[in-house]
Amino acid sequence: MGLLAILALATALMPMVFDLSPEIERVLTGIEWFLVAAFAAEFVFQGVVAVDRAAWIRSPWRVVDLVTVLGPFVSLLPQVSELARGSLVLRMLRLVRAVAFGTRAGVVAVRQSAHAIDGSEDLVPRVRLVGEDGIPDSAAHDWNSFVEWAPDPRDGWMHASDVHRRHFQEAATAAGIPNQEIVNVLDVHGHAKIRQLGDRTAIVLDVPTVAESGFPAVHGDRVLAIVSPRGVMTATTGALDLHAELLPLIGSTILSHPSFPARVGCVLLSMVSARNQYCAQRFDEEVHRLEAEEGGGDFLRDSFRLRREMAARALDLWHVSRVARALANGKAMLAGIDLRDEKALDNLLGEMESLYETLDKEKEEVKALIEHHINLKSFEMNKFLRLLAVVSFLGLIPSVVGGMLGMNVMGNPWPVTLGQVVFGVAMSMAVSLYVFAVKDWLR
Repeated sequence: MGLLAILALATALMPMVFDLSPEIERVLTGIEWFLVAAFAAEFVFQGVVAVDRAAWIRSPWRVVDLVTVLGPFVSLLPQVSELARGSLVLRMLRLVRAVAFGTRAGVVAVRQSAHAIDGSEDLVPRVRLVGEDGIPDSAAHDWNSFVEWAPDPRDGWMHASDVHRRHFQEAATAAGIPNQEIVNVLDVHGHAKIRQLGDRTAIVLDVPTVAESGFPAVHGDRVLAIVSPRGVMTATTGALDLHAELLPLIGSTILSHPSFPARVGCVLLSMVSARNQYCAQRFDEEVHRLEAEEGGGDFLRDSFRLRREMAARALDLWHVSRVARALANGKAMLAGIDLRDEKALDNLLGEMESLYETLDKEKEEVKALIEHHINLKSFEMNKFLRLLAVVSFLGLIPSVVGGMLGMNVMGNPWPVTLGQVVFGVAMSMAVSLYVFAVKDWLR
């Protein structure tokens, strides 16, 4: 549709800037009718398949769609005479039609961008509740029950996945998170944070998932966790099943406090650390692959991309370690429990700091690899330029001699023969080659 909108813009503007014959104008008129029909069909189709038809109709883009579809009918009606078509009013209508077509072309890009930012709003959040014993609750739960549970998590752990940013905001508001903090929760480029909400603790994390094969591209799922003294509430942007990930690890977490919510919070931080550790392992494998390659067209692209992924992981891990440090130092409490003397949390903090140093070293290795590759390419380019300078100098000798003596030697009043000129040029070039060879410029 974007391509058709550009074509429609061209057909609307051509009669305004070119003197066209009647035959070409009729062809353009036919094309315009076809494009209007295509836009009208797309408009109807979008209305039919819209999930929330009322919200779709209220969108300001519907005005642009209606102008695009209905506007051409005014200037393309068969009853309008050829004289009226050239009038100032219909020329202005043609200009409005061109603007509408151009705006319609931009609508496609805006819609795609909004979809990329907001994700799929059609997904229905999946909600599940497990008790402190890890046994799922037999009752069915939906998003409404999740929102009702958010202000006071109790008696277990309720988790929602495939949560859209609109749902995220609803859950954060229901949990009592201040409006200025909701912006940080919804920021897809934000970092790990911990906030005290009375006796509850709000933790915002980014759980990384790295590609198992090929380039180690990292995808992050936003996680909001509300840990209270009686229960836990978590929500994720993707299909990440935190219950399956964390419940097997809760029993192995050694804490002096047997609180189930505190264990969930600590294991959640431990899982994020483990995910980042696997990312570091995949990054190291990619570094070794790049070291084994001898450059190539994709080397610099993959190297810069890898370094960007490493920098993003290192920065996010640093923020996660700040959350763990706040708990380990007693600056923040988890579900009303002071974890200052917890050895397991200190060990986790040490692992995060060690992993951060590892990522930083790997990032420097990639930087050194990039610099080595650039230096190698610069050396090869210098060799080529040096060879080009030798060839240019050798070609300069006969050029200068030819310019001084002229193209024809025989018949001119010069006391030299053609053979003598050729001999002098050849010897000069041979001596120049010898000098270049002595200077080691020919390698």
